[in-house]
Amino acid sequence: MADWKKVIVSGSAAELANLSLSNLATQGSEDTVLVISPAGVVGTRENAASSGSSGSSGSSGSSGTSGDDGTSGSSGSSGSSGTSGSSGSSGSSGTSGEDGAAGTSGSSGSSGVDGTSGSSGTSGDDGTSGSSGSSGSSGSSGSSGSSGSSGTSGAATITNEGNDRVTTSTGTPGELNAEQKLTFASAGGSDGNGLLTVTGDVIITHDLTVDGTASFRNTENLLVKDRFILLASGSTTVGDGGLVIQQTVQDKGEGFFFDAGTTRWGFSGSLDADDGSAAFAPDAFVSSVVIGGSGTDTINTVASRYQAKGNIFVSSSQDIYIYS
Repeated sequence: MADWKKVIVSGSAAELANLSLSNLATQGSEDTVLVISPAGVVGTRENAASSGSSGSSGSSGSSGTSGDDGTSGSSGSSGSSGTSGSSGSSGSSGTSGEDGAAGTSGSSGSSGVDGTSGSSGTSGDDGTSGSSGSSGSSGSSGSSGSSGSSGTSGAATITNEGNDRVTTSTGTPGELNAEQKLTFASAGGSDGNGLLTVTGDVIITHDLTVDGTASFRNTENLLVKDRFILLASGSTTVGDGGLVIQQTVQDKGEGFFFDAGTTRWGFSGSLDADDGSAAFAPDAFVSSVVIGGSGTDTINTVASRYQAKGNIFVSSSQDIYIYS
């Protein structure tokens, strides 16, 4: 029956049941038993066979006198204590330096005499206001110039002509260039012949927003700023999912994934990333370690999803259990 089994380590209290010994030497008709000494040493004892048959009881004789008690052995003498080493002498304290003499206070300066105040000047008379000048006459407006004639429209010259190419200006009036690496096809699709196809590198100096599905056929050195990656986005059903490291066959290789059937993470050496509908069977599982704490410090409080073979529980008292 699968259950939590305690792992006996140094310092933990043993919880053993159905203990047995094997590979013991044959002793003929004698038995070998397990013994534990008062000092806690475990060993075996031989010649522990069952007792022989009892003889018939004889008639009881008169009770004999009790013998004298034997004398107790003398206790061994205690060894002499070693002499203590002498303490080192303490160093003398240094002398304190003399205090310097205090400086004399400077004398206060004399106060200056107040200057005399100057007399106030008299206020000047107000000036008279000047007369207003007369307004000048307005000038006449000039005549409008005639408009120039419009130039004639000429046909543009296009170089590198081809089907579905997008034209760009060359900088010279009347000259256009049909770009070979920039094509526009009104009937384009998602099979590599898109509505707008750019052949070559593209540099975008601001944000790129994709309202549809973004597909990346080849990616090197992927850098993702987000701390979490959501797989199976939009899924409303339970299923397997994970990562595959391709080996020698396209889309197949070593997998690390979540197995929905057992609600455990597992490994597989032959995972097919191109088969998104298949349920994968792990070759091995990841062992989970449950740490006990306040209110969850016993094996009875471990969540049912972690009660699976190979998982470990460690209580706050450092007792270790493994589910098997």
